[in-house]
Amino acid sequence: MLHIRLMTPGDLDPVFDLQCRAHTPDYHESRAALASRFERGRQSCFVAELGHRAVAYLLAHPWAGPPPILHHALPKLVMPDHLFLHDLAVLPEARGAGAAAALISALEKHCRRAGFGEIRLVALVDAVSFWQRRGWKPLGGVTLDRSYGVGARLKTRAVGG
Repeated sequence: MLHIRLMTPGDLDPVFDLQCRAHTPDYHESRAALASRFERGRQSCFVAELGHRAVAYLLAHPWAGPPPILHHALPKLVMPDHLFLHDLAVLPEARGAGAAAALISALEKHCRRAGFGEIRLVALVDAVSFWQRRGWKPLGGVTLDRSYGVGARLKTRAVGG
């Protein structure tokens, strides 16, 4: 049975390994970069488990302005105005178990409790349709850093109270 829980500091190594299995090498971030996002968003990072094994995760954190640059630790932030969904990864063998939907639902609940009205993300070129099918809308007027690759799109989703 699928279980969603808050990520803990002890999850960072398994999350790093899961990232390396779920994403192509161009998008493998260092443990330090992942840890900086977790530290910023301790209440908005989640792990999905089947049995007692992590099969998916979602990293999100409070943010303001254009999306942060991939592969770098986050800079200091004074006043966030939205949550930024940095990464959602599901192991290939766990796809279809509902982990992505459950993780997104957990983030939306946190977003409402924390008083944020919006979640943003960058959809990489091969994930644009995944996010569109789930109701995420394009957000223009922002130039994405080249670390996201060609064809990446900034997306947004309002989260009502």
